[in-house]
Amino acid sequence: MSGLRHDPRLIAAVAHFNAGDFDLAADAFEELFFEAIRGEVPFIRALMQVATGIHHVERNQLRAAIERLQEGVRAIDEVKDDFGIDFVRLRADVVALLPKIAARSRGDRSRIEWPRLAEKEKPLQADQGE
Repeated sequence: MSGLRHDPRLIAAVAHFNAGDFDLAADAFEELFFEAIRGEVPFIRALMQVATGIHHVERNQLRAAIERLQEGVRAIDEVKDDFGIDFVRLRADVVALLPKIAARSRGDRSRIEWPRLAEKEKPLQADQGE
């Protein structure tokens, strides 16, 4: 499983996501999903659902967007191995998106800032000389 972190397809999918190319990211995550094994499945499924949900917003398919993003939150909650991605932040960002998308369905056209996939902060390590 450790090979997934360095898989060029995952790296490309994350780059698509962070560039706002959510349709390409969703397709790339889907490709990885069909090859995923064990602990990779919830990880990839979560990213695929979030990317797909945001892509639905871009296409003004707001009900489908909310459904996919809610499924994304549930999938995030099942992730045991985050492969270095900050899923705590991603979950918070997705939860914060949901009311904005609901408002858009009622006609609010305020700009929505999309989440980005970030690496987890590495904890500080104490000096070993102490």
